[in-house]
Amino acid sequence: MGCPSVLCGHINPVYQMISGDPSMAEQSASSASVGEASPMRAFLVERRIRESDLITSFVLQPLDGGAPLPHEAGQHLSLFVDIPAVGRQKRNYTISSAPNGRSYRISVKREPGGMVSRWLHDHAEPGTRVEVGAPGGSFVFGAETKRPMVLLSAGVGQTPMVAMIEAVAATGCKVPVHFIHCARNGGEHAFGAHVRETAAAGSAIVATFFYTQPGPDDAAQGRFDIEGRVSIDWVAAHTPVRDADYFICGPLSFLKTFVGGLARLGVSPDRLHYEFFGPVDDLFEEDSGEQGAPPSPAKAPLGRMSQIAAGFTRAQIGDTLIDSAADAVVVSDAQGAIVLWNPGAERIFGFSEQETLGQSLDIIIPEPFRARHWDGYRETVASGQSRYGAGDLLAVPGLRRDGRRISIEFTIVLIKDQSAKVIGMAATIRDVSARFEETKALKKKVAELEARGA
Repeated sequence: MGCPSVLCGHINPVYQMISGDPSMAEQSASSASVGEASPMRAFLVERRIRESDLITSFVLQPLDGGAPLPHEAGQHLSLFVDIPAVGRQKRNYTISSAPNGRSYRISVKREPGGMVSRWLHDHAEPGTRVEVGAPGGSFVFGAETKRPMVLLSAGVGQTPMVAMIEAVAATGCKVPVHFIHCARNGGEHAFGAHVRETAAAGSAIVATFFYTQPGPDDAAQGRFDIEGRVSIDWVAAHTPVRDADYFICGPLSFLKTFVGGLARLGVSPDRLHYEFFGPVDDLFEEDSGEQGAPPSPAKAPLGRMSQIAAGFTRAQIGDTLIDSAADAVVVSDAQGAIVLWNPGAERIFGFSEQETLGQSLDIIIPEPFRARHWDGYRETVASGQSRYGAGDLLAVPGLRRDGRRISIEFTIVLIKDQSAKVIGMAATIRDVSARFEETKALKKKVAELEARGA
């Protein structure tokens, strides 16, 4: 499991393209300064646990025999693996266990097109060495909470929720907790028995499992409670909508149903916490879209001709593109300070070059998303790797000088010195607000036409 932000290339905190009411945006905890690098550390796979037909857990312990860095239930870590004939790969996975001072547990779904997930399932046996970055992320269980908690998940999205109820049981937290999970059937449902046992051990924890396609033995074995999909109406009728904190994690369509639905039911932004994986367009409208496969790994760059035609050099072409007002070109240093701001950036964001040079990228990032942006930025600087450096187009919200939010798409490249250390990042950015609004209008029109024909 895992989720990019403006100029970060981080898979686990993802930026949602939300062009509407900023009050609906996800609330993020403040982050550490950008200059703090995420330390890398060698770990060994201590054991692997088959959780379901699709999901396997890997318990990771530090190679040096010490304690792992502390984490909060719900946080993720960055995992680096060296795959033969491919090279080093980075993925972010949620830590599916509560803090225990000895190990981390990650629970990985085998994805047909997932290079790293397939490698872990096929090759990561006890004794396999991996490298791990420091835990991060603000999608966390707060031990001091006084409000009821509703943990709402589907598929492999339950991994942070499992860590959270383990933490609830371990800390003796007395607030009511509703653990609601939707799976296809018992074969694909991970942690079912474990969650039941944990709930039984905590008098304030209630677990409810939905199966959309239960198998022949699922009912007899008591593996699920309700057949079908969990709905917003069911959640509204069976959870304390007026008081609870909602933690939501799952596929894109699941997020759109419950983040937007709960907001419309009056759940305030400070009580809506959600995490998802991969860039999306808008969580506050209905859509059936699904996530695509992870971006392809970057290929080694080929040599380029320094002069592609008589009188045209790479430097001249580069200067022409940078000086253009068509697209924004924004370059930041390793600490996240802006060092280049072209006419296109001035046109799109409204800030002049004089206003931006030396300023933090925060000036173009909506405030609720800054903590997650810097989580990813720090990890990319520390690791020297980005999953989004091969032309992958990212969709995120941006912030103009006048305070207005816009929808932008961008690509990033890492700038490295001779020792391969990241010294900056460059992004090419385009304002797609008009196209985004047109797409929303078209979706609405199609939905109306389909409703008439139903």
